[in-house]
Amino acid sequence: MLLSIVGLAAAFAVGILISQIWWSDSADDAPATSSGGSAETDSSTPPDEPETGDESSSSASGDSPDDPEAASGPSESNQESTADNPSDDADPDPEFPDPSPTPVVVVLDRTPPTYEEALAVAEGLAPLTTPPSDCASPLSNPDLLPNAPRAYRSGIHQGVDFQCFTLGRSAVAALDGRVVLAVGNYQDPDSDDRDELLGIAERLQATPPFTLLTLYGNYVVIDHGDFPFLGHVVTVYAHLHNVDPDIRVGQKIQAGQRVGEIGNRGTHAAANGDFYTDPHLHWEIHIDNLYLGAGLSTAETREVYTTLFSETLG
Repeated sequence: MLLSIVGLAAAFAVGILISQIWWSDSADDAPATSSGGSAETDSSTPPDEPETGDESSSSASGDSPDDPEAASGPSESNQESTADNPSDDADPDPEFPDPSPTPVVVVLDRTPPTYEEALAVAEGLAPLTTPPSDCASPLSNPDLLPNAPRAYRSGIHQGVDFQCFTLGRSAVAALDGRVVLAVGNYQDPDSDDRDELLGIAERLQATPPFTLLTLYGNYVVIDHGDFPFLGHVVTVYAHLHNVDPDIRVGQKIQAGQRVGEIGNRGTHAAANGDFYTDPHLHWEIHIDNLYLGAGLSTAETREVYTTLFSETLG
């Protein structure tokens, strides 16, 4: 009898112990099930906070890619707020297919300097500038100055043309600087290839950069660096018959130093095999990546370049 009582008591005690363990496990699982995590690890969201589809609460969370809930996809509570912003894994709607990729075009949206600003640059550079050619002055002919139309390539002139009439004349550096480009082995395309290239410009109603470089023929580019209160100055010497063999990329150069012989390479005449007709130096000066005088009137452009060459050209 005594043994029966002892056995019954032991069984009762074991039953109580098992029930306490089961109750404890159930209690530990309950917060994780209702809040998505234990109270110790997710203190930002109270377990008893009601779930809503309010757009303001979705916006407050930021839907940041670093948010673990956002990374795992929308829950039932925010399906409404994310319905208009499906995840990348969602099947595309056949009625509203994704648009084709749009090409990206980079445009440097800069307002050209005013006439007063361009004139101030010319005045500041004038004492330091050597004319790049001793051929005929272009100042009296608007067609030889920047902003003159160039219908054959659907563009406008960005430089100054010094007409020399004969070979043997020299192009010289206008300012001290460093050579950054030198093309002295240019091969002129034949007339048909040149016309095809210009046809692209006609269809685009603009001169693409690669077309402009082709029309330069042999050319040299000199970087003159930054001038306080004026800007970064670069000059271009184009249509050269040849580039001096001493001119090389990286070379320091002084104002007045010869860069090459003036010619007509890159022109229509050269494309027809005539390297003697209309030799001239096409010269450009760029300030902060815009040619000097961009957007100015004919009279304003002439005044700016007259000021730039005031010491030497009539």
